[in-house]
Order: sequence, then structure tokens, then C-alpha cells
Amino acid sequence: MKPSTRQLFAASKWILRPEGPKAPFPTQYQNSSSPVGLDKNLPQRFRKKAWERDGEDKESWFKRKHAHHHAQAKRRYQEKSFKERRPIDTPRTEPESLKKTLHQLKSDPLFDHIFGTNSILASLKAGKREHYGKLYVHRQEDSPKFKEVIKLANEQKIRVVHDVTKHDLNLITGNAVHNGIVLEARPLPTKEIMHLEQSTIDEFSVLKNTWGQLEVDSYPKAHVSNKKYPTGIYLDEVSDPYNVGAILRSAYFMGVDFIVMSERNCARLSPVVLKASSGAMELMPIFTCAKPLAFFDTSRTNGWTIVSTVAPGSKGNGAARVKVLNTQDLGKVSEGGPVLLVVGSEATGIRKNLVSRSDFVVGLQSDRTDVDESVDSLNVSVATALLISKLLS
Repeated sequence: MKPSTRQLFAASKWILRPEGPKAPFPTQYQNSSSPVGLDKNLPQRFRKKAWERDGEDKESWFKRKHAHHHAQAKRRYQEKSFKERRPIDTPRTEPESLKKTLHQLKSDPLFDHIFGTNSILASLKAGKREHYGKLYVHRQEDSPKFKEVIKLANEQKIRVVHDVTKHDLNLITGNAVHNGIVLEARPLPTKEIMHLEQSTIDEFSVLKNTWGQLEVDSYPKAHVSNKKYPTGIYLDEVSDPYNVGAILRSAYFMGVDFIVMSERNCARLSPVVLKASSGAMELMPIFTCAKPLAFFDTSRTNGWTIVSTVAPGSKGNGAARVKVLNTQDLGKVSEGGPVLLVVGSEATGIRKNLVSRSDFVVGLQSDRTDVDESVDSLNVSVATALLISKLLS
């Protein structure tokens, strides 16, 4: 039996009633005449704001709650001295501030900025640099070395600038470990040499090239109890300044007499090298060589034994045609005459044409039988220190 039209109208009127279904519990929409969905009939919890709980408006509540903070900031500002007092929104107007001055010095190619107590102390003691500028100090220290630096600076009439901020020292040193003290100085002058002359037990001689003028200069041998003849180190393509500095430090400490560096492919004698050497760069003769092939040939003719370092078991770079020397025999070589130890870069080693002009090649072998190929050699500075120790033992 089909429902009548009246029955259908009554059913639709009940389904589409405006008030919608009623929840069996009180809700905020129970007095609303508009249709209410199911989600609005579910129980809901609304968290009151702090000012609503206190019965205040938002602006009045914040003024009452936080007004004392502004008063404290104002009181601290008024307690500052007039020199320190400056509105926050007022920019600095000192065009010649210390920060700007130091930033300008950073980019000056005519000056080095020596950092670190040992580096500065060694530089002032050696006195090899043509000119010293200012000494910037963060704060006074009670260490003997620091006091000696200040004393030497005053004796040499170097202006000492105190209370320099660490930020300013970071700017001029490139965020290096400066120990709170920086010295402005001209770069360390280096001497170009043509070759090594015949040497004696007490001294060694070199042929220098000073602006086209050739002259022989002699230097005393370092005082080492178990060393008979002078010993030098030649650096070829060692471009890492930290490695160069570490080699200089080990060489000076163990009694090497001088250093020769390839002019075009070695790290320059910068403040970074000086810091890594802990001041040794200032304390021993360092030469540059523009023509290493002629340097090797003539030095060998003058009685110098040249020993080149190679990777263990190396057959390349000309090492196959040179006599291999055991590390235990290095001491015997130094007993017969002056020795020049040649050190190359970790990546490519010594150049082939230099190895072929050497008297011996030597390498450090590992005692491990399961050495991984990624760690098959030592750092160049560590290897050099070990070879120097065996050479002078």
C-alpha cells in the first residue's frame, strides 16, 4: 500500500525540522533556533584567558602585570654612566672606532698580524722583521711569557693598545686562536739561495741571491750533542701551512740547522705557519729556492748528501733508479758529512726530477701487517719528525 501525500508531507516535516536533533545534556546551542549538527552537540571545553579569569580586559591586565619590567629597565639605564648610556635605536656615530680601524688593518697586505703569545715572543726576540706596528692586548695576564712580551714591546718602543675586545681580535686574525694578543708587523723577509756551499763541522755556508747580487753567507751549526755535521730540510710542494709550521717546530726542537723551501709551490711564511711552529719560524734560518734542479746538482757537488722521502715500497717518481736507504742507517749517513733531507706533499710526494737527483730514498714502514690502504702512511709533519730523530740519533 502506497503512503498518501499527506503521510509523506508529515514525515518530511519531521525529518527536516529546523531545530535538528537535541542532545540529552545541556549545551551552549540548546536555545538556538537554527539547525544544530552533531559535532556541536558534543561536550566542548574552552580554556579561559588569564585576563578573563581576573575579570579584566587584555590591555589593563598586561599593564598591571608587566609594568614593573619597564621600570626596572629604565632604572638600569639611568644607573649607567653618561659615557655608557646610549639609546638603543641610536646608531654608532664614531667613524674612527677601533673596530673599523682594525678591520682596515686586516686587509692591509703590507702587514702581518702575528697572534699567540709564543709566536709574538719569538718574533720580538729574533728581531728579524723590518718594522713592528702596534701590539693589541685583550687583557693583562700574570704569566711570565706575557710579561716578557710587554717588556720587549716597551723596550722596542712598540705602542701597546689595551682592552681590545675579542671580537676585534677575531676580525684581524680570521677567528684564529690568538690567546688575546696580536702584534702588527711586516712580513718575515726570506733569503733566496742558489746552492749550498762546502760546509765544516762547525758551520754551513750558502750562496745567496740578493737582488741579483751573489754572495756567500755562513751560519753556525746548531748545538746538538750527537750531531757531527750540519743538517737541513728541503720542502717541496708542502702547501698546508699547518704542516709547514709543524715541520719547522720539530726541526728546530731536534736540532736541524736550516730550512729550504721551493719558492713557487710551498705555503708562504704566514702568521698561521708561525703559530703552528710555536715561534720556531722566527728562530732558524729559512731560505727559498727558485731553481731546485740546479740547487740539487750543485749542492751534491759541494759534498752534501741528499736523502728524499718516499712512500713505503714506492717505485714511481724516479725512486726506482735511486739507492734505497733503511731508516736504521740514516744515522750513519749523517756521520759522514752534511745531509739535506727532502720532504714532499702527502698527495703527490716529491717531484720526479728531484728524486732522481738524490743520493738515497727512504720511507717509513708500518709494523702492522693488516694496514688499511686509507691509512697507509703518516702525516708529513709526523713522518718528518721521525726521520729527523733517526737521522740525528
